[in-house]
Amino acid sequence: MTVFGRTKQHFLRLVVVVALTSACSSGVGQARYPDNSDASFDNPGTLATDTTVARGEYLLDISTTIAFLDACISDSGLVGPCHCASELLVYDVDASDIAGLEDRISAFNEFPPELAGLLVQCRAEERPPVWSAATKEIYIAACTQGSNRLLDLCRCAAFRAADVIPEDRLPEFLAATESRPNMVDFINTCL
Repeated sequence: MTVFGRTKQHFLRLVVVVALTSACSSGVGQARYPDNSDASFDNPGTLATDTTVARGEYLLDISTTIAFLDACISDSGLVGPCHCASELLVYDVDASDIAGLEDRISAFNEFPPELAGLLVQCRAEERPPVWSAATKEIYIAACTQGSNRLLDLCRCAAFRAADVIPEDRLPEFLAATESRPNMVDFINTCL
């Protein structure tokens, strides 16, 4: 199974937009747990969304992170909330957890309450800072592969890439060979 396949991406975009636009301040996503050992994607509704996590190695690989962000960010207003939700996910879940969420969404037409809680918590988040000029140039150089014919397309593609690739994880993205979306997908947004 491809994580966040194209059909599932469109469905997830719809679900995310509905969740973000219909979110109210009813307390969803404000659950506190004294002990995070009870919070799990295996037990729906128990993921603590307001936790302090020591930042270290990401559990969620770059390909899954990019796929999640690409599926989540259907318009520029969702860049901040989706990056916030991704930041909460990358330290606490792995690809198998995401596959489980994806299965629940596609098989049972069920929007997991854990994910809804994250999105509600993040609904007012601002977009992350734009990539630095140096990061953008690294991306464009990798995209053009030395060909000036691709320069304009790669400059255009860098805008979508900056929306869905966390700046500090660009080297991981450039080293990954199986990521979807990839540079070709980003270029296709400019055609």
